[in-house]
Amino acid sequence: MANDKRDPYAVDEKALSDLDKRIRSARKSTKDPRKQPDDDAGARRSSDMSLAFRMSSDLVAGVLVGAFIGWGLDWMFGTSPFGLIVFLGLGTVAGVRNLLRTVSRMSDEDGKDKDGQ
Repeated sequence: MANDKRDPYAVDEKALSDLDKRIRSARKSTKDPRKQPDDDAGARRSSDMSLAFRMSSDLVAGVLVGAFIGWGLDWMFGTSPFGLIVFLGLGTVAGVRNLLRTVSRMSDEDGKDKDGQ
C-alpha cells in the first residue's frame, strides 16, 4: 500500500452518479420518514389522553366525595353505615352521569366536525 500513488480523496464521478441514481430510486420506492402523514397526530393523542384522565378523575371524585359525605353524616348522627352506603351510591351515580355527559358532548362535537359545520 505504501507504493499506491492514487489520491485517496479523488472523486469518482461515475460512482457518485450511480450512487445518486440508487438513492433517488430508493426514496421514490419508500416513504420518507421525515414526512408525517398527520402532523398534529401527537397533539391529538395528547388531547385524548387529557380527556381520558379528566373522565377518570370525574368518576373517582364522584365516588370519593359521596363516600366522605356519607362517612361525615354517619359520624355526626351515629347512623353508621347507612349514610356511607347511600352517599357512596349517589357519588357513583354522579360520576357515571358526568362521564355520560362528557361522552355525549364529544359525540356531538364529532358529528359537527364530520358534517363540516
